[in-house]
Formats: sequence, C-alpha cells, structure tokens
Amino acid sequence: MDNESIVKLVGAGLSDGLIIDKINTEMCGYDVTMDSIIGLKNSGVSDDVIGAMVRRCATLGQERGISGDNASSDPTVMHSPGIYAYDPDNAESKLSLIRPSKPSGEKTTGNGSMLFPFKIKMVIPGLNSHVKVASGGSEFYFYFDVSDQKVSDFGMEDSAAVQSPSEFSLVELTAKKDSRELVVGKASFYFGVAVGVKKGVDPKSSIPFEVNEISPGIFRVSSVSQLEAGEYAFVLTGSNGGARIYDFTVPG
Repeated sequence: MDNESIVKLVGAGLSDGLIIDKINTEMCGYDVTMDSIIGLKNSGVSDDVIGAMVRRCATLGQERGISGDNASSDPTVMHSPGIYAYDPDNAESKLSLIRPSKPSGEKTTGNGSMLFPFKIKMVIPGLNSHVKVASGGSEFYFYFDVSDQKVSDFGMEDSAAVQSPSEFSLVELTAKKDSRELVVGKASFYFGVAVGVKKGVDPKSSIPFEVNEISPGIFRVSSVSQLEAGEYAFVLTGSNGGARIYDFTVPG
C-alpha cells in the first residue's frame, strides 16, 4: 500500500471507513511529507484518511524504535527502512530519502543474434531523478528493520527478504529523449536455439561500491570511485524479472 494505492481506492468509491480499516492492517508504505499530503488532498483523499496514513507510519515507527519523522540528521541513528543520500562534506547535511521510481514499461532492441542479442530495457520516465545528491562522492545509508523478515515494502521483490545493500546493484542509467533506460535482460539464439539468456543487471555494467555495517540494520554505502555527472540508481532485481529502482542524479 502506497499513496497511489490510496488514491485508487478513493477513486473506486470506497468509503473512508473501509479505506482506514485497510490502512490499519498494512505496513507503512506511504509518503506523508508535506508536499505529498497536499497532493493527496488535491486527488480527493479526505482529511480522515490522510490522518490515518500519518498515524499508521508514526505508530509503526514507535513500535520498532524508529524515528517516525526521521528528524535526526545523524546517519548512525536508525531511520525508517529505505535508502538515503548523505553529504559527508557538509556538517549540516540532512538525510534525503530516495523513493523507488516506477518504470513506465519495457522495450526490446536487437535481433537476437550473437552480435546483436535481444536486450530488454526497463524505461524510467523523465530525464532526471527527483533526488539530486550533493556530489559524486556522496554517501548512502541503507536502513533495514532486522526484525521484519519481509523487510516491509523496502527492497521487496518476490517474497525474498533483503537485509543487505550487497543484494543491490549500482548502475548508471542511459538518458534518452524524455526518459532513462536500464538493461535488465539479454537473449541470443543460434538456429532457433537459445544460447545465452541472462536476467537482471549485467555484473559488467555494475559500479563497484563499498558496504560498511555501522550497526544491525544500518549500512553506509559509497562508490569505490567518484561518480561522474549523470543519472544513477540502486537496483534490486527479482527472479520474475521485476525490479525496484532507487534513482538519483549526480549534478555536473
């Protein structure tokens, strides 16, 4: 359940009471920042439903010992599960939550030969991410709720639990006219027989990064080398070919 799910339920004509009952039985996957609350209101979501979303996130955060509003600027303090960008060169830097982007679809290129294999590309709308990091030397903090074997809605693919940044790939996205692309599969055929089928992000195109466990559930992640200006993402791919894409922009 996320903000989009709530808007869909409201659009389907469900009563506030029924929607609130649903909210109270789900994990908190809602964005309850000020701009998002305004967006919900503009989409016709009632004050009662928005209030239930805010309370649900705050209650679960208190139960887990997690700051409900992520007010602390100390990256070594547990925050709500997710990936956050941090500027280590700025003493007043705040953690910026990177929410996963929803792909607009997939496209296939190539002819399936050994020289030009089929490439399955995931398309992410927009030329730039909504999150801009301070520089190519920014750090990232991954927060996991170690008591939740399904990791809430963070990093979820299929039904496998994800508990480490090492299960993600760091990649550079290819910019197109009005979108960004990521290759998530390849296939080659020889006389109609598949001779090379690969799913997920090609390890050769992954950018190496270092992982340091600060404390249980808290990891500091940094690229081995300075990232050049461009569009990047931490990607988790599942066995079903789906992916969660946490994209960000490195400014020029």
